[in-house]
Amino acid sequence: MSLNLKSKYLFVSAVAALGIGVAGASSCMAAEIAPEVNANVWEESNLECAAVSVNGKDFLMYRGTTARGDASDKAEDIAQQLEEIFENEKIDPEKILPAKDGDFAVVKVDGAVAIKFEVPEAVDGQKASSSNPMEASLKLVNAIREALGATQLPTGYPKVANEQPDLSQLKAAGKAIFSGAASWYGGRFHGRRAADGSRFDQNGLTAAHRSLPFGTKLLVTNRRTGNSCVVQVNDRGPFVADRIIDLSRGAAEQLNMISSGVAMVDCVVLH
Repeated sequence: MSLNLKSKYLFVSAVAALGIGVAGASSCMAAEIAPEVNANVWEESNLECAAVSVNGKDFLMYRGTTARGDASDKAEDIAQQLEEIFENEKIDPEKILPAKDGDFAVVKVDGAVAIKFEVPEAVDGQKASSSNPMEASLKLVNAIREALGATQLPTGYPKVANEQPDLSQLKAAGKAIFSGAASWYGGRFHGRRAADGSRFDQNGLTAAHRSLPFGTKLLVTNRRTGNSCVVQVNDRGPFVADRIIDLSRGAAEQLNMISSGVAMVDCVVLH
């Protein structure tokens, strides 16, 4: 049982009305928000504990003292850096992305480091993995994006970024995220010319999209399985009204959607 022997609160109020530029939109939309950031400190089992919360929900929790500092110092530092993000009216929330620097989790804004922090003991109420700072970063990034009215990144983002380290350096571009039904194709199309002039390889990681420029890379995540892969647009389609993207067989295998044929996916434009 927790004993709250002391409590110290750092209340950070952000700007009440913040104009948010929506990437890729033809018109600008403004959202009135008031994100509240708290650094709450208490003592439990003779150890100092601290948690960082956004809009009343704890996301990062530290316990005790390490070589990198006290729990309260870490939480308060992160809260202060969050305040700077929320106060910056020029920030495009679609360009807030997770990254890592060695063992540290990093929050990047438009490619620049905005927050760098030690992986906490718990993230969003669950024990954190010190070996995967990208997961801790994603939790905080999605809390920030949600508070600013932006779409959250898919859970598959850290896995693909860890496998392809340069991915974390990329900026979301254009319409950063879109979701819907994906299908896959192969078979009789294998070896034929794709719309960009290349030979279609059903075992490659490619996709057909109605309008994205050829060469565009997308992070595609299967909502049901959580599997992700990066594909490159080299063809046009799909030609079924309720589909948003048509994937090669190779991509469908990585997303574990071969048998189902169709899957709900989240797509993030990488570049």
